[in-house]
Amino acid sequence: MPSIAVTRQYEAIYILRPDSTEEQVETTVNKYRQIVQNNGGNVGKIDRWERRKLAYEIEGYTEGLYIIMEFSGESRTETELRRNFQISEDQIRYMIVKRDEGDDAATATRATAAPAAAAPTTPVAEAAPAVSEAAPAETPATEETQAPVATEPAAEASAVTAEA
Repeated sequence: MPSIAVTRQYEAIYILRPDSTEEQVETTVNKYRQIVQNNGGNVGKIDRWERRKLAYEIEGYTEGLYIIMEFSGESRTETELRRNFQISEDQIRYMIVKRDEGDDAATATRATAAPAAAAPTTPVAEAAPAVSEAAPAETPATEETQAPVATEPAAEASAVTAEA
């Protein structure tokens, strides 16, 4: 049975050593771009951030150069890139994320749809107001939840009116 190749959207984020020269950074970025392209993928946008402070020390470094590469490809493209990240000492950390394709399609559809082509809207029943944490939710009073009625103040009130 032939397998069906599914192209997915990915995002690879990797952190290079902060002491890397501009030439080393360019070589590393091109190396990972070639890996994706050699395995049937297409590289989209590559963002290079400036040097940033790391959340915690990694391999003795407290700063790093962040690179974000968006690409599309089959699962074998992602697998080969991950394998190269694991054996390479060019970066100190990496992460590959599969992007949600539904968000991209919905955004593209909204951007190209004309406002006049929108379906007529029907009135929607108003939602109940949200209950805030400060005020407890109101519940209908029942015999079990009602406070006991004090009979003495009512008797005193009637006695006062009777005397007047």
